[in-house]
Amino acid sequence: MEHRCGTRRNLGLTVLIRRRGWAGSVVAELTNISISGAFIEASPAAFPQHSLAQIETTAPGEAGGRLMTCRAVVARVAGNGVGLVFDQIRLRSDPTPGSGRSLPRWRALNSG
Repeated sequence: MEHRCGTRRNLGLTVLIRRRGWAGSVVAELTNISISGAFIEASPAAFPQHSLAQIETTAPGEAGGRLMTCRAVVARVAGNGVGLVFDQIRLRSDPTPGSGRSLPRWRALNSG
């Protein structure tokens, strides 16, 4: 049974993903996304279930600035990647650190 809050959209976007407590980062492909989470094709061994992660992405062709930064929790581990539930989303237009929107507020601001 599906327990998702929003419709998934297919997407092929290169992202940088880091796990809290781990010094490294992984370049991965974000294959689908919704308002509440995403699926990332990456080594599942690097991201165990319930671990905290941060995703960063830039607009295609724009290497300098970040488009979006998301904090997430690994909710599902599959053979080809991990399913994430967003905890906090910060868009490029948020100029200051700590200005990230928590998911409930973000949903309220962006709902129909």
